[in-house]
Amino acid sequence: MLEIGEQVYVVAAFGINPRLRPLRFRWSGREVKIKDITYEWTTSMGKSRLIHFSVTDGSTLYELSFDSSSITWRIENIETDL
Repeated sequence: MLEIGEQVYVVAAFGINPRLRPLRFRWSGREVKIKDITYEWTTSMGKSRLIHFSVTDGSTLYELSFDSSSITWRIENIETDL
């Protein structure tokens, strides 16, 4: 697993309850289309609520996090040995 910890641009959809779903993101000069969300969990950091997503493009596993306080996305980790 490789720790990244960089802010990224994410295209996401909001649905019912409000269900947040990342669809694709831009990182390191390329656009990554999300094929599947494999896991989702929340944590707290001070007053911020972080929503974490484990997502895959079919060959690589990424951890994205959404900070509901600052409305920003980060790529936290990547795993290439699936």
